[in-house]
Amino acid sequence: MNCDSTRFSIIDINGVLSFYDMNGVTKEGDTVLDRPVLGLKLGQGEHLATERKEVWSVMWSADNPKLCAIMEKNRLFVLNDYQQEEPLLTSGYLCDFSNLQVKALMLDEILKDPEDIKNISEMVTTYEAKILKDTRDYLTQVTLKDAIEYVEKNPHPRLWRLVAETALEKMNLNLAERAFVKMDNYHGVQLI
Repeated sequence: MNCDSTRFSIIDINGVLSFYDMNGVTKEGDTVLDRPVLGLKLGQGEHLATERKEVWSVMWSADNPKLCAIMEKNRLFVLNDYQQEEPLLTSGYLCDFSNLQVKALMLDEILKDPEDIKNISEMVTTYEAKILKDTRDYLTQVTLKDAIEYVEKNPHPRLWRLVAETALEKMNLNLAERAFVKMDNYHGVQLI
């Protein structure tokens, strides 16, 4: 289930991932629990046509209801509103998805020789969502105002934090204050 309980996903025994939208509208003529629906009913839920095969793990983002990460064979996909980003090759097991970062644990490597692991932190790999990478690129390649326009189209507290940090580095206090306000960071506003 996603963070605001509007969507959920199920992986069946055959490895087929199905998505459900709990805000779906049921129309007259549809059947719910083998009974025809008369008129419109909200909140019945809707089984979406989007399906993925050979999926063995799924994790919804803890802070964005539209993002989920799935493991399909040995590839990690981040889905943004059911649209996939570029796949990443990994054999990790999903353990956390927050702040636009997916953390995966290399459990196979740990189980090969559990007594020989010197640094467990090396077994945790972090992957960034495309929107986070794109925002970093915008902040280094284009003007700060253009980057803010991009973040306003794709709002997330982590992106606003990047904007605030970059604005502080460039001593642009007005834009830094605006970014702190957008991410509800009272201490940052006090700093400005």
